[in-house]
Amino acid sequence: MKVRLLDLDRGGAVGVEVDEKAHPIAIIDKLKELGIVGRFETVIFGVSPNGRQVFYVPAATVAQLVAYSNQTKQPLCFRRFPIHGYGKG
Repeated sequence: MKVRLLDLDRGGAVGVEVDEKAHPIAIIDKLKELGIVGRFETVIFGVSPNGRQVFYVPAATVAQLVAYSNQTKQPLCFRRFPIHGYGKG
């Protein structure tokens, strides 16, 4: 399933291909694999009714997340956050 996300930190849209039955965390893994998100970063993703904030969407699968986005006509988006101390030591 092709998932289109808005990057609220850098602007623009990002498209990733993930299994529709996968847990939404697969989106984060794919963003890291493609180099869009750094090794010492993670993201919070969900819908953004105003294009500035991320609102969490409880979803068990990527398909449910996309369905909610389509139903509410709100774009899926993400924002980066550093992981402090991860991988050190």
